[in-house]
Amino acid sequence: MKRFLTVCMALLFAANAFAQEAKTEEKKGPEFKYSVWANAFAITEDTAKKDENKQYSNVRVRPMFTLTNENVSVVTRLEIDQTFGADYTAGNNNAANADPDGDEKAVEVKWAYINVKDMIMPGLSMTAGLAPYVYSVGFNNDMPMFNLIYDAGMVKVDLAYIKFQENKAATTEAATVNGTVSGVDTEDDAQAYALKLPVNLGDITVTPSVLYFTGEKNQRDKSGLLGYESTLTMPALGVKAKMGAISLDADFQYVMGEIKDNATSTKSDVAAYAAYVNAGCKASDSLKINLFGLYSTGEDDATNDKFTSFHDASMDEIEVGPMFIINDNGLINQVGVSNEYDKATEGLMMFGLSAEFKMDKLTALAQVAYAMTSSDKEIEDTDLGTEIDLRLSYTVAPKTSLWVEGAYLAAGKYIEAKNTSSTEQNPMYYAAGLMTSF
Repeated sequence: MKRFLTVCMALLFAANAFAQEAKTEEKKGPEFKYSVWANAFAITEDTAKKDENKQYSNVRVRPMFTLTNENVSVVTRLEIDQTFGADYTAGNNNAANADPDGDEKAVEVKWAYINVKDMIMPGLSMTAGLAPYVYSVGFNNDMPMFNLIYDAGMVKVDLAYIKFQENKAATTEAATVNGTVSGVDTEDDAQAYALKLPVNLGDITVTPSVLYFTGEKNQRDKSGLLGYESTLTMPALGVKAKMGAISLDADFQYVMGEIKDNATSTKSDVAAYAAYVNAGCKASDSLKINLFGLYSTGEDDATNDKFTSFHDASMDEIEVGPMFIINDNGLINQVGVSNEYDKATEGLMMFGLSAEFKMDKLTALAQVAYAMTSSDKEIEDTDLGTEIDLRLSYTVAPKTSLWVEGAYLAAGKYIEAKNTSSTEQNPMYYAAGLMTSF
């Protein structure tokens, strides 16, 4: 009898414990995570124009919040961005540039999207909303989109619908351009459909892609003018490899199609391309050396109304290249330095070398590159010059570093010819800041 009672009591305790555990699991709600990236710095810059210089400071903070319920996540990333001293005038309430009280509002939404993993079936995920999207060398931005990815192991199928422009023709002139007599024509959006197929071959990943871009009849052109219609196809091929100490990153993108000016009914063919190669060698645990090259087409000299500028055809800047000034890729990126050349018309050809050395908490980067424009349509002298970049970074706390960097562009004949009216000087800048992420 005692044994029977003992067994019964043990079963009751076990049942009670199981019930408590189940109740605890039922009460478990969504999981909340957050992270932040921040960079604050001061900069002194000399532009390509004689005696033109700038001095200002900037702070940029990007907090990110993720709320996850089982396989569903909602991600929000904000950007607090303020420039001190760049455009401040007493009494001028400029929201992009903080006044001495520092009370201006400069908060932007970078990301706001829903992500569902293993949707319907294992390996299938979907992202919907404002999210980061990268396409070869032509696009790397935060885009409104729907992105469906199926991971089959060796191969991924990546389908995306991306909204490039959500416009509204608000003038009678814009409607007239399209032959609309009454009312305003609002057929002015631009969107794209993209397919990427990353194939994993062990140490090598090959990614063939194609993007189909369509702009409605009142789409804006690169200058923001209404009244254009475009149909573009952009095939691309990317290769990434990591074989021991050797690495390779290569991308090629071609743009073809047609653009129509509805005001004149003029049709122009599009034929433009860009390519980027970066090969690295890790010589030791402390030293890494990279060789890189970049080429993008500019406007052709011919007068056949053919679009050959990659910048114009892809509606964006080239999103690759390591140089601080020419590629705007320093730690002051997205704040940027002055335009040394006409990116939209001239195109770019560049090749260079970089070396990165790490020792304990210190990281040093040095790189040099020679660049020239790939088109001489506007200016016959294509020599942009030679750029030298230096950066030192020292870790002062976990994921936190003090940094200094500088860049100098020994101006070539192109910059001299472009700035004849005001005379030219060699573009350069130096900056120092504090950066962290956690």
